[in-house]
Amino acid sequence: MKIKIYGTRGSFPSLKNGNGSYGGNTACVRVDTHDKTILLDAGTGISRFAAETNARDFSCEILLSHLHLDHIMGFLSLGNILGAKNDVRIYTKSRGNAPLAEQIFGAFKPPFWPIKFSEFCKAQAIEIFDDVPFMLGEKIKITPFKAEHPNDTSAFRIDADKSLVYLADYEINENSTRYEELSRFCENADLVILDTAYLPKDYPLYQGWGHSTYQMGISLAERCNCKQMMFFHFAQDYSDEELDTIPCTDRFFVAREGMEFEI
Repeated sequence: MKIKIYGTRGSFPSLKNGNGSYGGNTACVRVDTHDKTILLDAGTGISRFAAETNARDFSCEILLSHLHLDHIMGFLSLGNILGAKNDVRIYTKSRGNAPLAEQIFGAFKPPFWPIKFSEFCKAQAIEIFDDVPFMLGEKIKITPFKAEHPNDTSAFRIDADKSLVYLADYEINENSTRYEELSRFCENADLVILDTAYLPKDYPLYQGWGHSTYQMGISLAERCNCKQMMFFHFAQDYSDEELDTIPCTDRFFVAREGMEFEI
C-alpha cells in the first residue's frame, strides 16, 4: 500500500511564510493498492494530484469524510478530470433529500461559482452508510465509521494488502461511550492517520470543536495497538517551528505535503 500526502492542513489553506516544510494545502491523501487509486478527501491538496494526472484516461475512487469546505474546495481544480468521461467515483453519506451530487457540490453554483458543478461533473456519486462495509474491486474493503465531528462526518478504514484508518476531523474523548468502538475500529491497523489540529497548549480553547491533539493520538495508539500513527490536519496558523515541537519516533510521525511512503 503506497501513500502520498497532498494536503496536511485543516479549516483553511495556510498561505503564510514559515510553513514550507509541512505545507499549506487542506486535506487530501492518496492511497494506491491493488491497482486502485483512492483519494481521501478533496481539499486544496488535490490540485497537486490533478497536476500529475492524465485527464483523458483515468480511474479513481474519492472517499469524502464530510462536506465542510476545507475538505471539498479542491474539487474546483479537477475540472479537466471531473468534466471528462473518466472512471471516477465519489463516495460519501447523504445529508439531505437532494440528489447526492447536488449535496456534494452544493457550494459550487451561482452566485457563488459561475457554473452549477453538479451538472458539469460526470463522476458517479455513490451513497455510503456508517458501519456498512463495501468493496472496491475484489480485494479492498472500505468500512465507514461515524466520526466525533459536527455535520455527520465519517472516518474510514481501508483493509487491503495492509490496513489504514483515516480519522480526519475527529475529536478523541477517552471518557466517551464510543471510545471503545473507536479503539476496535483502529485495532492492529498498519497506519492510523489522525486529525491533530491543535497543539496540547491550545486545545482547551477549542474543546468540543471536533479535533484532537497528538497526545490523544498516542493514548489511542497504545489502546488499539496500531503499528504507526501519522499526525495530520493542522490548524492553519501553526508554523513549521511550532509543528517541529511534536515528538516523533519510528511509530509516530508528522505529515508533510509531498511525503511518499509504503506500509
